[in-house]
Amino acid sequence: MIYLLLSIFTSTCIFIMFKLIAKNQVNILQAIVVNYTVCVIIGLFVQGSLPSINEIIYNQWFTHALMIGGLFISVFYLTALTVNYSGVAVASIANKLSLIIPVIAAYFLYQDNFTLLKILGIIIALLAVVLAAYKKESEHHKHNFQYYFYPALVLLGGGVIDTFTKWNEEYFLKDTEFDLFLIFVFGTAAAIGWIILSYRYFYLKEKLNVKSLGHGIALGIPNYGSMAFLLAALNVEGWESSVVFPINNIAVVAASCLIATFVFKEKLTKTNIVGIFLAIVAILLIIDN
Repeated sequence: MIYLLLSIFTSTCIFIMFKLIAKNQVNILQAIVVNYTVCVIIGLFVQGSLPSINEIIYNQWFTHALMIGGLFISVFYLTALTVNYSGVAVASIANKLSLIIPVIAAYFLYQDNFTLLKILGIIIALLAVVLAAYKKESEHHKHNFQYYFYPALVLLGGGVIDTFTKWNEEYFLKDTEFDLFLIFVFGTAAAIGWIILSYRYFYLKEKLNVKSLGHGIALGIPNYGSMAFLLAALNVEGWESSVVFPINNIAVVAASCLIATFVFKEKLTKTNIVGIFLAIVAILLIIDN
């Protein structure tokens, strides 16, 4: 349970940082690339030492880590754009509604146990996420093309990442390889990001901003933790992924909505309050199975 709670806490911190990045008009891409570089540094520190190059390259999960890394930076950038266009709550709902993809995958790939109460809990969880983060169209929340397009891509990308990560944890990763796996996931994302930033520096004359550096460092710490703790939670014996993903995601949505309300003064409607209440009900139903 402690790993799941830490995953929820660090994931919520990511959304807070995205809001601060948007609020402080920080260069999103620069902050994200710095963030992934910080994740690599933390991973190397935790790992202590690396095995030989041949051991890594010929490992079954190596190419998978590269693919997930490419998805990581893409979805992270889309999430930041969603926060910018639609606010913390909408970004949270898009990211966390993606739980439906790994949950469905868990039934077909890992034969997770699905009781009527668990199915009911998952359905309530989906409804809770929508209600908790829903915002009516207003002067500050225009429901234009970007309002729907970016969240849709975040939902799809987030679901693919969660499913692919669980698949690797289930079939390819040893307990001692989690940190090594994360190093290459984050390293791939960082490498892609630095290539893009190098192009923008030499051809568009865009310089690295000090604010981007600071915000990127602050984002990287919880970002590494969110993935490390989620992998650890998925590896706990007796915890099925169809339980971990719903609880993790709806708890992050509820926490993000409350923080958006009390810290960033985003208005919490009656609909949002109902959503948060349903999130608690959903968690109780899913845990009870």
